[in-house]
Amino acid sequence: MSARDAKHGVVDPDLLVKGVLRIIDASRKPVIPSAHMAAAAYAIGERGAENLKQTWM
Repeated sequence: MSARDAKHGVVDPDLLVKGVLRIIDASRKPVIPSAHMAAAAYAIGERGAENLKQTWM
């Protein structure tokens, strides 16, 4: 994940692949967290759901 206007990275903070495709999946995480992976996956899913709601509602 990188900043919105950065040249590096693939996914921006809104979970968009360079503004084209939304990725709401744990595979976009650059490193595996030391905590339980399910918690990180749930957090990504919650953030993605909120982003989708803001975009389409």
